Amino acid sequence: MLKKLLVLALLPVAAWAWEPTRPVTVLIGFQPGSGNEVGFRVLAKQVQLANPDVKFVIELKPGADSVLATNQLAAARPDGYTISVPSYMGTFVTNDIWQKDIKTWQHNTITNVMGMGKSPMAIVANPRSRINTPAELNALLRDTVQPVTFAVGAGAHRMTWEFIMDRAQGNRNLVKYAQHQGPLQAVTAVASDSGMEFGIMPVAIAKPLLDAGRVKLIGISGDKRVAGLDAEPYRVAGQSINVFAAWALSLPPNTPQEIQDWYQRQFAAALKTPEVQAFYRDNYIFVEPSELTPKGLSQHIEQLRATWMPVGDRIILAEKK
Repeated sequence: MLKKLLVLALLPVAAWAWEPTRPVTVLIGFQPGSGNEVGFRVLAKQVQLANPDVKFVIELKPGADSVLATNQLAAARPDGYTISVPSYMGTFVTNDIWQKDIKTWQHNTITNVMGMGKSPMAIVANPRSRINTPAELNALLRDTVQPVTFAVGAGAHRMTWEFIMDRAQGNRNLVKYAQHQGPLQAVTAVASDSGMEFGIMPVAIAKPLLDAGRVKLIGISGDKRVAGLDAEPYRVAGQSINVFAAWALSLPPNTPQEIQDWYQRQFAAALKTPEVQAFYRDNYIFVEPSELTPKGLSQHIEQLRATWMPVGDRIILAEKK
C-alpha cells in the first residue's frame, strides 16, 4: 500500500487536472453563421485534434440579442459542461441598455475565460446604392427625404448605427434600423431586394458576399486601414468608430479555477496553431494578447462599459423624448 501511495504521489500534476469526460454544450445566442459560431468552430477543431476524447455540441439559442443563451448559461451547473461564446459589446454592454429587463445575471457574475477574436465592423450597401463613401452616407443620413433602413444583427452593430446617427446628426424620423437574428441574416438582407439598402456586421461575416460582389463596402470601424481590404476607416464628424465584433469564451458563475484553466490553456494553444492563424488572417480576425486571460478580459469589459454605457444612457433618454 505504501508503495502505491508513493507512486501516486509522483504522478505529474497534469494527471490530476480537470478535463471534460462527456460532451460539452456550447451556447451561442444567434442564428447560424454568426462570428461567434464561426470563430468557435475553427478553434474547437484544433482543441479536439489535441484532445481526441473531447466533444463539443453547439446549441444555437437565438433571441433577445443573445440574452436567452446567457440566461441559460447563468443557470447552468458550474461543472465545465456548459460554456458560451458571448459577444463583448452585446453581452457586457448593450444587454444592460436594451434587454436589461429580461436578464437574469450581472455582467461581472459570468466567469469569463478569454477573448477568442475580433473583427472590424463593416458598413455595407446594396450594390445598386448610389452611396460609395462614408462622407456620402453621412450626408444622406442627415439630409434624406426618403426612408433609409440599416440591417443589424447584434448589439454591437446597433451601437455602431447609433454612433453614426448621433455624430452625423441623422434624421431619426426617416433613418431606421431593422434587427435581424444574426449578422449573416443582416448581410443577406442587404444583398437581397428586401429594402435594406445598408447594413452593419463583422467584416469576417460580410466577406463572402463582399467577395461575390453582392454587397459593397462603404467603410470599416477602427482607425486603421486593414491589409487586403479596399476600404477606409469610417469617420463621422472627424471621429472613427471604436466598435468591433468580438467573441469570448465564458463559463457559468462560480466555475472552479481548474476548469477555467483547462479551457484557457486549450483555446489559447489553439489560437497559436498555423491553421487558426491562417483562417484569422484570411478573414480579417485578430486577437488582443491582453484579453487572453480572465483578468485581462474582465479589465477590457470594464473599459468597454465605462466608454459605452454613458452613450447608451443618452440614447435611452433621447428615445423617451
